[in-house]
Amino acid sequence: MAGATPEGKLLDIIKQGQGKLKLKKELKVFTKINIILAGLMIIILAVFLIDVFTITHTIPELSVDLPEEKEDILPRPRSFDEDEEDMDVVKKPVSISKEEILKDLTLLGIITGEDNQAIIEDKKTKKTQFLYKGDSIGDLKVIDIKDSEVMLDYNGERIELRI
Repeated sequence: MAGATPEGKLLDIIKQGQGKLKLKKELKVFTKINIILAGLMIIILAVFLIDVFTITHTIPELSVDLPEEKEDILPRPRSFDEDEEDMDVVKKPVSISKEEILKDLTLLGIITGEDNQAIIEDKKTKKTQFLYKGDSIGDLKVIDIKDSEVMLDYNGERIELRI
């Protein structure tokens, strides 16, 4: 028992003093860290407040230069006296023939497996696409992929691509 002898009591007093010194050093470090963090928070808050109060919320003005002849751009109002035929004009989509479609597409290959995949090159766009059944390439939809051919649908019309 170290505390029973005078030397042990002295050692206990020295140990307690050293513990208090260690605690004081840790407390000083902790206080310095808290002061630094509080300073950073004040700086961030000041920057935020400056941004909020100095930013002006203006909407940039849009300007459009119209040509002098506005009749070319704006449609002219129609009167009831005009022919009804002119009023019912509906533009129909231009239909492309099978030959024109087939000249731009090349079936490069077919990857067989659980889901067959067709490799089709579009020469017009210079892109190669890997397509599954149900995928589309332009206005064409892949209906079926077999070992050596791909069935495509174009506006209800079937088109075959063969290797």
